[in-house]
Amino acid sequence: MVFAAPNQALAQAEEVLGSDPSPLHASVAHQVIGIWQRDWGDLKIALQHLRLARDLAARAESADREADVLAALGVALVHAGRTRQGLEALERGVAVSGGHTRARVLFRRAYAHWVLGHHREALEDVRRSIPVLRQADDVIWTARALTLRATVHLALGAVDRAEADFSSAEALWDTTGQEHDKADAVESRGLAAFRSGDIPAALRLLDEAEERYAKLGTPTFMLNIRRCEVLMAAGLAPEALAEADAAIGVLDGIGGQSTRKAELLLAAARAARLAGDAHTAIARADMAVRLFSGQRRTWWETHARLVLIEARVA
Repeated sequence: MVFAAPNQALAQAEEVLGSDPSPLHASVAHQVIGIWQRDWGDLKIALQHLRLARDLAARAESADREADVLAALGVALVHAGRTRQGLEALERGVAVSGGHTRARVLFRRAYAHWVLGHHREALEDVRRSIPVLRQADDVIWTARALTLRATVHLALGAVDRAEADFSSAEALWDTTGQEHDKADAVESRGLAAFRSGDIPAALRLLDEAEERYAKLGTPTFMLNIRRCEVLMAAGLAPEALAEADAAIGVLDGIGGQSTRKAELLLAAARAARLAGDAHTAIARADMAVRLFSGQRRTWWETHARLVLIEARVA
């Protein structure tokens, strides 16, 4: 439910915790709250709930439950900039799980690798997960895995492969009630349209995705980053800079993901450089470099260093 009706899921999880649940059920409820906070709220609160969920899963003596929580915790740690700890949690989740559960854990490790810029590792994990998820007839997680594989393909420049995976994922989403995931699919199509050179279609799809997110009441930081890219390509660098800076302000206000802040700073630096504001570009790029370095995100740090050099030359 977290990605179908996020706020309803949060309310029901809190209700479960108020009813003296078993360790197993309490673990699920804390994980729901942790995922909600991880993706749309305060990352510190998310980590508290996910660690509680992990400990309760161990008390419940459920290896599958523990593996699932470790995967969610690992992603949260990566988003908090604690890369080594996050990858260790994901590695442990893979080690203690099997079959269908392991496929879901592998998907989330693939996602973490994508966030870190480890594209080959991301593709390897997601390719291992998809056949198992399909065999289990797990429509939701198969669609998520296809969406992620498409996103990694785009990062590597394979637009045709990405579009094929996005189309397959969208056909699966249409059979579900996963409203947040459906909005994410529209956003992904916008990204694919942009990479294909269709800027008007990209902006239209991103606006549609934003309307869907607004109905769910969830922030849209990844969408902000993508729209900045499209605005810059359209020659609207000042608008892109304003969008990135506004999103950073919202993210800071809720104590959100450090990884997304670094990416927004990089977008702001690029936009400021294109807008002819070299001093702002230097300031934003320098902050992005330091954040990416602390997060051990070498691929991203390299991009930020390039923008920093270009801004200093300017």
